[in-house]
This record gives sequence, structure tokens and C-alpha cells, in this order.
Amino acid sequence: MKYLFEWTPKISVGDVIIDKQHQRLLGQVNTLLSYIISEKDDTIVTEAVAFLDEYINDHFAYEEQYMAEHKFPGIENHIKYHKDFIEHYKNFKERLLAGVSRETLSLEIEQYIGNWWLTHIAVEDHKYAEFIKNHEA
Repeated sequence: MKYLFEWTPKISVGDVIIDKQHQRLLGQVNTLLSYIISEKDDTIVTEAVAFLDEYINDHFAYEEQYMAEHKFPGIENHIKYHKDFIEHYKNFKERLLAGVSRETLSLEIEQYIGNWWLTHIAVEDHKYAEFIKNHEA
């Protein structure tokens, strides 16, 4: 395996629920990557995809509600990022279930999730976290 994604306190948004959701996402992505690389039992894929289906719905809804409750002015732009992620995930899921090569998928996951982790969670999510922190003080 090239690498697994790691949680660090530096990327915390200061909300326990959102941080735990992000940690769960990392765990499932790492599980899926491990499967794709090592060709383990197919039930791992079923479980990871089921998790991601639920995660996308639950996490994004919670995060969007959280931003709305705190009147984060950048919420509309943030929601666009979520919609883009959903579309990318749907495409990935279709290709995974259609049997696209494991190597292709592992590289795609590493690149896309790595970029998502660095730009969305570590940067975009921190925008609302900073806004909330500054406006609740």
C-alpha cells in the first residue's frame, strides 16, 4: 500500500461529532484501500460502500445544519463542495461495482480523498470552525 490517511488533532474543527465523523471516514477509506490493494474478502467492499452511503448523507446533513445554526456566511459554497463530493463518489461506486481495476481505483481514492482531506477538511471545514470560534467568544 502506498499510504493510509491519518487523523491528527491539527485538522480538528472543534466539534466532537464532526471530528468523530471525519475519523470514521478515514477508517473506512483506509479499510477500502487495504481491500483494493490486498484483494481481501469482498464483504469489506460491501461494508465500506454501505458506510460511505450512510456517511455522506448523515455527515453532510449534520455539518450543513451545524453551519446554518451558527449562521456561517460561506455555507452555500460549502454545500457545493459536498455536492461535488457526492457526484464523484457516485461515479467511483459505479465503477467499483462494475469491476474497474483495483490499481486504478486505489490511485483514484488516494488522489481524490487525499486532495479532499487537504483542501476540504483541513481548509474549508476550518473556515466555519474559525468563524464559529470567533463569533462565539
